[in-house]
Amino acid sequence: MGKLVTKIKSSKLMNTGLVKKIKDKIYYKYISPREEKKTDKYREEIISKIAKIFDGCTWQLMAGSFLRFYRDKTMDGQDLDFYILREDFEKIKNKFFDEGFVIEQLFISDEKVITEYKFNYKGVSIDVFMIDKYKKTFFHRFTMEYGDSYSKKVVGNTQIVTGKDIISFEKPIHHFDKTKDYEYKGVTFKGPAKPEETLFDAYGKNWTFYDPTFDPRRDPENNQPKKHPNATSYVFINPLNNYDDIYKDVKNS
Repeated sequence: MGKLVTKIKSSKLMNTGLVKKIKDKIYYKYISPREEKKTDKYREEIISKIAKIFDGCTWQLMAGSFLRFYRDKTMDGQDLDFYILREDFEKIKNKFFDEGFVIEQLFISDEKVITEYKFNYKGVSIDVFMIDKYKKTFFHRFTMEYGDSYSKKVVGNTQIVTGKDIISFEKPIHHFDKTKDYEYKGVTFKGPAKPEETLFDAYGKNWTFYDPTFDPRRDPENNQPKKHPNATSYVFINPLNNYDDIYKDVKNS
């Protein structure tokens, strides 16, 4: 039944034109608020577990999670985004399963490199982004739709989304290896040692206030992302709890 529902959701009819607009409106009005409440309920537990898994690694709570914490002094209603150095992730990745996490989605660049894992814990999605270092600069990538030129299909347990408008956006992150400890509701986590410089790089000069027009696919002007089309998203209909099945599903797709 789950695969049939996913196939229907993946059909062209459900992802173009008026139907897509209606579907998106329903999601943001009804589904997204429920997901935010669940994230709020388990946030401190998840951050504590992530800090335990990432102990000894180079990592940070970042993106909108850190922006909301630092600027607004809260994380209510915010999702959870973590950045970790790729080689460190490879050393500790199995610890996620020991702590009760499963993988529901991953993103692969046009170069066939995994750029992001979406884990799930107690119904809460957690984004873990891989950070790579070239020479002396750190980079991260996030993947988003940027147009209608892409396709969705279901193969076995996997929904595959790919095409020239599934784009991996690349941005440099300065001083990623320089971190400091922060505390939120009794839980300690790693964040940038130079928070305001980091937020300026990520969100531009207007990071100090909420800007509804901000679009990470094109903003900020001072640090516009480099676009890599033809990325791929793999959504696992039944979330997975080992990497062998993940790589098998990706290979068979």
